[in-house]
Amino acid sequence: QGDLIHSECAFSRIPWMEAIVGCAIHAGADEAMWAAPALGPNWEGLERIVPADDNPWLVKLLALTQALVDANDGSYAVTHTLQRGPIDILSALLGDARMGVAFYDDAEKVDRALALAAQAFIKVARAQYALIPPLEGGWVPWAYGLWAPGTVARFQSDSSSQLSPRMYARQVLPHDRTIMQAFDYTIMDLHSAGTLHLHKPLLDEAPELNAISVTLDRYENAPTVRDLLPTLRTILERKSVSLYGELTAEELDLLLNELPPTGLAITAMVTDKLLWQRRI
Repeated sequence: QGDLIHSECAFSRIPWMEAIVGCAIHAGADEAMWAAPALGPNWEGLERIVPADDNPWLVKLLALTQALVDANDGSYAVTHTLQRGPIDILSALLGDARMGVAFYDDAEKVDRALALAAQAFIKVARAQYALIPPLEGGWVPWAYGLWAPGTVARFQSDSSSQLSPRMYARQVLPHDRTIMQAFDYTIMDLHSAGTLHLHKPLLDEAPELNAISVTLDRYENAPTVRDLLPTLRTILERKSVSLYGELTAEELDLLLNELPPTGLAITAMVTDKLLWQRRI
């Protein structure tokens, strides 16, 4: 973990939020799991999005979290597991194609489902935090090895990749802000080639958000690290940045030389060549 904190969570290959809100989970090779849409043609199933206390997936998640707490010898920090945000939950419940159409044809139902998904996210995260003891008066969010002096939640909005910044700000951000307001600190993950365009409404309209994480997409036509520098500088002027992904040594040096260190965390898998270059 380098300078960062070693953390552990309940097995995050399981799509916990999707399962908890009612999606059937299918498993494939290489630990891959995916969710089947769960809402009926008339949005049947909306009432199940916020889980009951005895929801079997929630019960299992909390049992695994408690087991990590009980087994901890002080060598790691227990965190909440991977939890996708409201629009990702909605995408799982409807399927991507139906969700895209629903933003136009069923805007009120979309708004209701997103609101319930945000409530579900908060309930699940808080249930884990009820079991996780603080570390020096604070907690560590999923994956990044960062610490905050209070409750901290990491989430994402990957399915907003198909939305414009304006549409995201109008229809999704209010529900993301519900999550931001429920914890002392929050960090939202954006993909460098998928959702980074959302950074503008997050900077302008989400004062509660403390940090943006940027996951580096490294396929051939994704933005290069040099391409990303202006956007990263813009974010760092107003919020902290956690940068995560595979980097060459030269790219890491470029980031360290070109970006201000204050508010910046880099979790890098340093390689001589990038994955897509090795496949050529």
